[in-house]
Amino acid sequence: MPIDYDAKPLRAMFGKPIRPTIAISSSEIALEAQKLAGKLSISGVQPKLSMRLVGDKLVSVAREGQFILKPQKQTFAQLPQNEYLCMSMGQRFGLRTAPCLLLELSDGTPAYLIKRFDRFKKGRRIEKLACEDMHQILGGPDKYAGSHEHIAAAIREYCTFALLDLQRLFELTIFNFAIGNGDAHRKNFSLLTSEDGIVALSPAYDLVSSRLAIPEEADELALTMNGKRNRVHRADFLAFAAHCGITSEYAERKITDLLALDETFNQMISASQLSNDLRAGMASIIATRLDRLR
Repeated sequence: MPIDYDAKPLRAMFGKPIRPTIAISSSEIALEAQKLAGKLSISGVQPKLSMRLVGDKLVSVAREGQFILKPQKQTFAQLPQNEYLCMSMGQRFGLRTAPCLLLELSDGTPAYLIKRFDRFKKGRRIEKLACEDMHQILGGPDKYAGSHEHIAAAIREYCTFALLDLQRLFELTIFNFAIGNGDAHRKNFSLLTSEDGIVALSPAYDLVSSRLAIPEEADELALTMNGKRNRVHRADFLAFAAHCGITSEYAERKITDLLALDETFNQMISASQLSNDLRAGMASIIATRLDRLR
């Protein structure tokens, strides 16, 4: 299915409604990433490239990148389409998300492009904002160790407006559960310091249905919540909200808001770039998880 480009997300990504060209194929990305290894500041094992907009072209760069490009992985089917759909649904729910797009590479294969929220343009230079993920903040070797409550504690300690960011953490947690994201580990939550020194939970990123990619996935949550990784229900999320100091009225309203998007999410799934069988799988995951939140 051809990718439909809308002017609004293009403007959010590039500052103008252009459709840039990418003169690189999926197979070439792995080679390019290996060539630049050691020069980039992007963590993770998936082949990725740091990109910069030069005129109307996206080119790979060793530094001062504005975007991250992720191609299709051989091990997991249609991961770019999966992540773009989940990020779009998160935005529809009201999460602060990093601008992103689904693009076609030179060989016609889809790739996922996300704008870096820890970079800003100053004159002709690309400057960095201070950004640390929760794995760096909490320490230890295992990014799957610990709990959502540990993340909440770090937000209380470091964030300028802690309650606002605790509310955002709660919203992100119920959304991750709803889409079947069992891989939201500590590196998927970050604290960002703005130019004026405000420390806040960063925009959401790496929103993906790991359950769709790995149907046999063992855990529903990567980090424990209310002492659980599995068999979590509405009461567990309400207990987590209480732990965060969030009122039950606010938590109930956000769960209700999420449940009300059931049909909207189905429409977004139907209009997505996923194959028919993965669309059906995604719809089933959403339906099952939302039932658990009722």
